[in-house]
Amino acid sequence: MKRLLQLLGAPWRKALGQSGVLAYRATPTQFSWVRLGAGKTWPRELLGLGHLERADQDESQWAQQLAGLGLGGEQVIALLEMDDYAVYKLPAPNVPSSELKAAARWQIKELVEGRLDQLTLDVLQAGDDSRSQKEMLVFAARNAAIERVCHTAATAGCMTQVVDVWETAVRNLQTARAAQDDLSGKATAALLVMPDQCLLTISTGDELYYTRRLDADDRLFERATSTAKAAEREEVPLGFEYMPGDELGFTGMETEESGLVLELQRSIDVWERSWPSLPLTRLYVLSADHDEAVARFLQKELGLRTTALMPASLFSGASLGTDSRLLAACLPLLGAALRDDTASP
Repeated sequence: MKRLLQLLGAPWRKALGQSGVLAYRATPTQFSWVRLGAGKTWPRELLGLGHLERADQDESQWAQQLAGLGLGGEQVIALLEMDDYAVYKLPAPNVPSSELKAAARWQIKELVEGRLDQLTLDVLQAGDDSRSQKEMLVFAARNAAIERVCHTAATAGCMTQVVDVWETAVRNLQTARAAQDDLSGKATAALLVMPDQCLLTISTGDELYYTRRLDADDRLFERATSTAKAAEREEVPLGFEYMPGDELGFTGMETEESGLVLELQRSIDVWERSWPSLPLTRLYVLSADHDEAVARFLQKELGLRTTALMPASLFSGASLGTDSRLLAACLPLLGAALRDDTASP
């Protein structure tokens, strides 16, 4: 993937070399990781993944367990938790790229909570140069969060070189799958489905154009499996045969609309108005469980070609397994590990 987001915490930046890659997440109570082999050929070699929960261990016991993982010696990418940073979409000022961060700092000073010197900012142009009014995505991460995750990795014997965010991690998986489907020149969307919230990204090629965090639908899987069962009764295969308004026999939910579907449709409407020359060709669903059923349901509701992203198709070697808790923890890390720092900003 082309590197679009510059390093957060730039004072200790190091260029990525040709060794394997370790991407990790760290909270006070959990530690998750993904390891990829060296090289840029597809499918990428997955060496392993894992997830630890601290439970009732004290600091010393937890540190000892992390140190025993043997994860040192990798090119190390930390993925911040979504609560540790905020994303702002703002008009891009007409300044040289070298001055963009400074300009962004002035623009968001009234939007952020707390002091600006407690935040690390990074800026990503949203889209290409085809419009007169350009936009940018400003990522504001808490310095304390960056220090915390890097300290945890150091306990595990890893020196962090890059700190990344979920929006670009999901984009990396999305654009890799789009390339696999010969859709690199088209606009595609990806929806990461999580229990508490969902993350939508829209990209073309390797470029992230749009992103939005959405409230989760706590009945999404129920709706999705109802759609799947109805389709099985009608013996209709998964494809682009469903259109909004089709009757597929929901039980007890006929009059209840999904808030997630409504917000997705609003986002799609905004996209179509903003980028009429780039119609969405596909929506990829990324979920640790029921991803195909969710894709079927969203395709019916949105009238947009929707498929499960199936990240396993992008990797060889170790299996992603079937443990939904492990997969939920590591899905965004798979995207973070695909980060490519060899391209120019």
